Formats: sequence, C-alpha cells, structure tokens
Amino acid sequence: MKFIKTHLSLIFPLVAILLGLEFFIVFDRTTDSFEKSLKNGYTMMVVAKNEMSIDDFRSWDKHILRVEEVKKSKILSSVNIDFENSKGKKLEASLPNFYSVKLDSYLSISELAQVKENLKKSEDITRIETFTSVYQSQYELFSFIKLSFNTFIIFMTIIGFFLILKQMEVWNFLHAQRMKVMEIFGASLFLRSKVLINLAIVDAILSAIITSGIFLAIQNLWVRDSHMDILKENVDSIFFFSDFFILLFAAIFVVLVAVFLVVINVKDE
Repeated sequence: MKFIKTHLSLIFPLVAILLGLEFFIVFDRTTDSFEKSLKNGYTMMVVAKNEMSIDDFRSWDKHILRVEEVKKSKILSSVNIDFENSKGKKLEASLPNFYSVKLDSYLSISELAQVKENLKKSEDITRIETFTSVYQSQYELFSFIKLSFNTFIIFMTIIGFFLILKQMEVWNFLHAQRMKVMEIFGASLFLRSKVLINLAIVDAILSAIITSGIFLAIQNLWVRDSHMDILKENVDSIFFFSDFFILLFAAIFVVLVAVFLVVINVKDE
C-alpha cells in the first residue's frame, strides 16, 4: 500500500501536466479548424470605380486570397428595382463595381485595419466595408478564450512540477544512505541517481498511458455522442496515436529534469 501511495504521489501531478499538454495540443488543433471557418466566413466588401482583377487587389495587399465580383443586377434586385427596363439599365450602368474579398488568414484587428489602409491607397477604390464591429467581437472573444485556456494550462503545469519536485525530494531522502555509500566508493552522479531515474521513468510511462487512455475515452465515449458541432466536426482530432509518444517524451523529460534538480541541490548542500 505504501508503494502504491508513493508512486501515485508522482503519477497524479505528472498526469495533470500531461493532461494540460494534451488539452493544449487538442485545443490548438480544433482552434485551427475554427479559425479556418471564421476566415472562410469573413468577407470584405469593396466598391471600385473601375473593374479590378485579383492581381490589382494583391498589388496593394498580400493578404488578399480571392476576389469575386458582385453582379450589379443582384444589387438592384435586392432593393426591388427592375433592371430589365430602361431606367433600371441606366441605373445599373451608373453603378460602381462591387467586389467580395476573401483573406488568406484570420487576421488580428490591427492587421485587418492595415489591409483596409493598403487598399484605400488605390485610386480606383472608393469605399471599403470591413464590418469591423462584428469581426472585432468575434476576434476578441476568440483571443480571450485562448489566453484564458493557455494561462490555466501554464499554472497547472507549474504547480504539478513543484509537486513532482517534492516527491523527488522524498525519494531522494529514502535513498540518501545508499547514495552516500555509493558516493564514498566513487560512483558517478548518474549511478547514484539510477534508482530515482528508473522509478521516475516507470511512473512517466504509466502517466503517459493513463493520459492517453483518458483522451481515448473522451474521444470515443463522449465526443462522438456530443451535440456540439465544433466537437463532432473535430472528433478525430481529439487524440492521435502519435500523441502518446509526445506525452511519453514530455513525461520523461519532466521527471529527468526534476531528478537532476533534486540530486544537484542535495550534492551542493
């Protein structure tokens, strides 16, 4: 029972760190997909005196991905004007050119403003509508969620690492006499710490397996039955097989750093 408690006291904080890491990976994957949907759903409206091609737009700003001309007849139809009669045709001929502009990425508010400023330098463009208020509310909400989530992950990782350090100090204390004898006989720092390293690596492997199991369960038992569109659309992104090796490497790296810090600290003392 004591053996189990000793190992659980390291596995719990290590699993907490790995959960944070995997949540960060998954969040990054799903938000990439969400950013693409926001980018694809966003359109700038540009009014120009003369006809313009996509090359004309790109010459002013590199973020222009696609340009579609909005038919004048469609605009007249939206305001219930019959463009088939003579008055409608004259009005259609007098209208400027309208373009729907798509961007190549989900830009920040300042970047979007810069795109507008660049396009305004063209003498052909008379008006640009970026729908800033809607875009800004979406961008700020999205940025706030990302910042909050990342801050939480960072704090959880820091707390988990300090708990791991404390457990390493306990292990070091339990094996202090054996390590002292080995030091007297000239054993290297690595050999003296080998027991701690082996225990830490075993717990790191177990932690990576537990964390992978948790996310596989989330993926198959909850997300697949979820009614949230963003989750159902990204169900396969919740866990990749390669994630296990990322978690394993991270777990081993964390515990080895903890062992090194504790052993070096004891040696200096």
